[in-house]
Amino acid sequence: MRKNIYFLLFTILVLFQACKSSQPVVQQSESTIPQWVSSRPVMNDYYIGIGMAKKSGLSDNYIAVARNNALNDLVSEISIKISGNSMFYQFENRTELKEEFKTYTNTSIKENLEGYELSASWGNDNEYWVFYKLSKKLYADIKAKKLEDIKKRSLSFFEKGNEYEENADYNNAIISYLKAFDVIKKHLSDELTIFSPTKGNINLGTEIYNSVQDILHNIHLKPNIDKLFVSLSTPITKDIVVTAMYQDVKSGKTATPVSSLPIYFIFEKGKSVLNEKINTNTLGEAILSTAKVTNKGKVQQIKASLDIDAMMGDIAKDKLSSQLFAFESNIPVCKITVDVEGKKAFMEIEENDFGLASQRKTIGNGFKKELSEKLFSFTESKEKADVTVKISSKTTKGTYLEKNDLYVVFVDCEISIIDNKTNTEIFSNGFTNFKGMQIRDYENALKDAQQKALQKISNEIIPELNNLDL
Repeated sequence: MRKNIYFLLFTILVLFQACKSSQPVVQQSESTIPQWVSSRPVMNDYYIGIGMAKKSGLSDNYIAVARNNALNDLVSEISIKISGNSMFYQFENRTELKEEFKTYTNTSIKENLEGYELSASWGNDNEYWVFYKLSKKLYADIKAKKLEDIKKRSLSFFEKGNEYEENADYNNAIISYLKAFDVIKKHLSDELTIFSPTKGNINLGTEIYNSVQDILHNIHLKPNIDKLFVSLSTPITKDIVVTAMYQDVKSGKTATPVSSLPIYFIFEKGKSVLNEKINTNTLGEAILSTAKVTNKGKVQQIKASLDIDAMMGDIAKDKLSSQLFAFESNIPVCKITVDVEGKKAFMEIEENDFGLASQRKTIGNGFKKELSEKLFSFTESKEKADVTVKISSKTTKGTYLEKNDLYVVFVDCEISIIDNKTNTEIFSNGFTNFKGMQIRDYENALKDAQQKALQKISNEIIPELNNLDL
């Protein structure tokens, strides 16, 4: 019996101590607005976050909204102290990158926040409030331990990248450096100095970035041909070979080929379709043998560039990483001009200004120049031409607007294209009473009308011709 009494007393004592040591969340009465809601408390040893959500329209979701608002408020109290050694200072002149850097850092703080506790909550019929707090010492301790682990992991990738670079494996060197960066990317504002067995004390952020940029700067792409002459819709029979070489000019060493490098081929100028990704072979060569010009653009351009996105993998999805490493001016690139031989055309121009035959034939010659650049190869022999392009235009004087001192000129224009083989018209278009106006005299108004007519032809008629199956 006495033992039972002792056991009962012991149990009560344990329960009492447990209740005493625990710190339950304070649930205040709805009728009494707590002090922390009315006036933000000051707690020197804690970061605090207070959030509120309206209950109307949120169903049961108001609790989650209030908690999220409180966490955002708590994060805003944690001041971002940018280390003096941070790579952030390398990009002070790139405003868009600085803003992304700050936004990214704020987001990463919230995503990695640990150790905060719910101090209190309160609500009435209309609102729900949440009060979080986080010990400043606990936050600093957790952050310091995580940062040390992160730096060690990043250093492991960095040293591997160094090893690849020493062995002239620049493809894997870049990939390893990018992996090293991916580990520390959410801590770029922090002190990232660590001891490297190969380089001594380094700042990881700065060293990784500079290592990648040095390799990219020293890789040069060179095509086997600078200009190609091809026919429309005909495959390019000559292989386009782009060779990737690594040469550090400062060191004075001989250039060496870079193998396994992903090269991306596209038509940069012109609308022909090309989307080829080819890895360089042991000689540093990426060989393109499937290109075909399918668009009527007279002068087109193939662009070959290092496919940095392929090397970055999933890291490329991260906006900050992409802006840092896939910045266009940093990427090795070369270009090949493709001169497309279109159909041969013969030009007939009939142009009258104010009732007289035009000597300059401004509209006709302007039209011919654009066709020559974008569509046809012109010949002086009608017999040798596939098509005949006819343009007939005339300008007439309109009314002089005395009040505004404006002279008005109208343009009429007709364009047709004849298939010389069948002698049939395959295209016809034009416009009438197209107006130009200018001050001082009709000559100025004529120039304005002619320029506007050429612009209309360029904007409306040339695109139509491009869509024709000529």
